Amino acid sequence: MWRSVEERGAQVADLVGTHHYQMDPKGRISLPAKYRESFEDGVFLTLGQDGCLYAFPRSEWDRKKAEMRERDFSDQASRAFTRMFFANAAEAELDSQGRLTLPRNLRDTAHLGKEITVTGVSDHAEIWSAEAWEQYSRTHGASYTSGALAPG
Repeated sequence: MWRSVEERGAQVADLVGTHHYQMDPKGRISLPAKYRESFEDGVFLTLGQDGCLYAFPRSEWDRKKAEMRERDFSDQASRAFTRMFFANAAEAELDSQGRLTLPRNLRDTAHLGKEITVTGVSDHAEIWSAEAWEQYSRTHGASYTSGALAPG
């Protein structure tokens, strides 16, 4: 369960917005300038859900690790989620130009090509292929704006 800004404190700026970039041949993408401060202590990448990668600032990663430790280890679904989350994780840093290098295995698993969309989701960013984000946005956008899409 993701915590609200109030619950986790204001240590990390809210990551919001949708940004479009091109990945270079070395697997690097730029991050929005307003995101860079949140990621200055490092970036933790992992396979996300719905076809994206999650990018967590170090402080949020530490919170996520703590949440995972509290899961019931005897529960099969909890073990499976924890394994997939951490087995597909990698630590990264921004270079001096604010670029993030995405590991080949994560790029391949998330089917990331040259056109990339980076979305802010408050406490983490998501990295999508532009095509997958457009499809996801089309699928869920109308339900959201009509009020039919609500958290469960």
